Amino acid sequence: MNAFWNVWRSKFEKQQSSAVIDGCSSNKEIADRFATDFKSVCVLNSTERHKQLYSEFADPFAQYTGNSIDNCVIDLELVGNCADRLKKGKAAGIDCLTAEHISLVHPVLTVQLTLLFNILIKYSLVPDGFGHGIIVLLVKNMDGDRTTSGNYRGITLSPVISKLFEMSLMAVFEYQLRSDCLQFGFKQHSSCSHALFTVRTVVDHYVKSSSTVNICALDISKAFDKVDHSALPQLLMDRLLPRNFIGVLLNWFTKCFSCVQWGSHLSYWFSITAGI
Repeated sequence: MNAFWNVWRSKFEKQQSSAVIDGCSSNKEIADRFATDFKSVCVLNSTERHKQLYSEFADPFAQYTGNSIDNCVIDLELVGNCADRLKKGKAAGIDCLTAEHISLVHPVLTVQLTLLFNILIKYSLVPDGFGHGIIVLLVKNMDGDRTTSGNYRGITLSPVISKLFEMSLMAVFEYQLRSDCLQFGFKQHSSCSHALFTVRTVVDHYVKSSSTVNICALDISKAFDKVDHSALPQLLMDRLLPRNFIGVLLNWFTKCFSCVQWGSHLSYWFSITAGI
């Protein structure tokens, strides 16, 4: 039913943004208001805990080698396949490039991008532009109050070439980046519905056997936005991922900046110091 009404609204309802958000009336003021909200979320919970995690990661990483990078080369065919899988019809990022620019351009670009991606892995770095994202806002509850910032959620538009680089990395290191089968969030072909079905199936199994089932649900506020950038690499080291791959992510995290778009106006840029 949700899918049906989403299609209905996209075809027959004109999306209108409120002219006033939390008392702000100009587009620039509204964009800056949302930027302040997002900036306050993507910060560390504890500076002391961050220092502890950094010290626990930095020393082992200095002597860390991981698996060899020699067998993890991004080839031309892989980049071409990833380019074909880019979702079409999506909005452009800060560079004004879309997936169509990649898929419809001369094939020589794929060759150049393949060379670029292998250089990035070799030297464990990414261009500054890879970390620049534009946050666009979507209404959470169509029937709710559209004049309050709490009724909006943000999605980030990243540069399409950075998306292609991500997809290439995922294809090369997929076997080392798999998550547990009981993790349903932020995974392809998986959603909250699958998690609910799993819980319901387990509950029904025990109820049919005349057993009592006790359920404890923990809702962690902004869990994915609070991940410490020093904690994640430690988990990757445990999986013996190549040092160059982890180095790419570390460099990428230091270049993450976002701004909020409201109408034709952009907010100020702010740094993303925590989160995935």
